[in-house]
Amino acid sequence: MVFSEDIIKDICNKSGLLFDRAGDFESLSSKVYKETGRTIGITTLKRLFNYIQDDRKASEYTLNTIAIYLGFENWETYLKTINIDSEWGFSNDSIYPQELSLDDIVEIKYLNRVIEFIVVEFEGSKALKVSKAVNSSLLIGDIVFVHHLKVGENLVADKVFRNGLLGNYKTNGELSSVEVNP
Repeated sequence: MVFSEDIIKDICNKSGLLFDRAGDFESLSSKVYKETGRTIGITTLKRLFNYIQDDRKASEYTLNTIAIYLGFENWETYLKTINIDSEWGFSNDSIYPQELSLDDIVEIKYLNRVIEFIVVEFEGSKALKVSKAVNSSLLIGDIVFVHHLKVGENLVADKVFRNGLLGNYKTNGELSSVEVNP
């Protein structure tokens, strides 16, 4: 089991932690113990936050402990407060490369970095080809596959092709700007 974004957001808000470094899980474990008197292992927390890969399910004790930490009687009560209804036609500021036209230009900015992409077709799918890279480890000519781009989120590329080699990529900062120019 891995926590949803909503659950992680609630834990971040309560704990004041960002979970962008391994030590944050030790801090959360201590905070949970101090507030609830109950323990949760650091590895268990890393698994629930998808920081490490593990298919084991969380125990009822662990889930109830998280719920108690968040101010609820138990996990079931907590889950009832989360909006789990599906929402169709919601407003979404994301840019989906698969929906763009070939040769569209996409420029992203984050931290002190600027990357410009051209929408291309690669191996039968639309992808982003780096045409400009300032202060980035991506190189001109890299072919990047991303699900979406959104201001306030990191860019995560599951696949990056560079000179016949396959890798992946994730920005170290949230995107501050995403512009599409047809």
